[in-house]
Amino acid sequence: MYQAIEAICRNGVIQPLEPITFEDAEHLVILRLSALPSTPEPRRVRGAMKDMLTGVDAFIAAKRDEIAKEEHR
Repeated sequence: MYQAIEAICRNGVIQPLEPITFEDAEHLVILRLSALPSTPEPRRVRGAMKDMLTGVDAFIAAKRDEIAKEEHR
């Protein structure tokens, strides 16, 4: 299940903006959405997004692969 939770970070502590209930020791994946840079000219963008993750599922799969590789070291 995916759930978007808006939060703010203060003094290194992530605080949800709405009340949220988590299970004890629940594993979370946090995606940080930074401010977008100014939009470049279309000529510069062509091909710039190639091979980038296309969604949350791809991000999670890549993260699992990364963890598995680290465990085998």
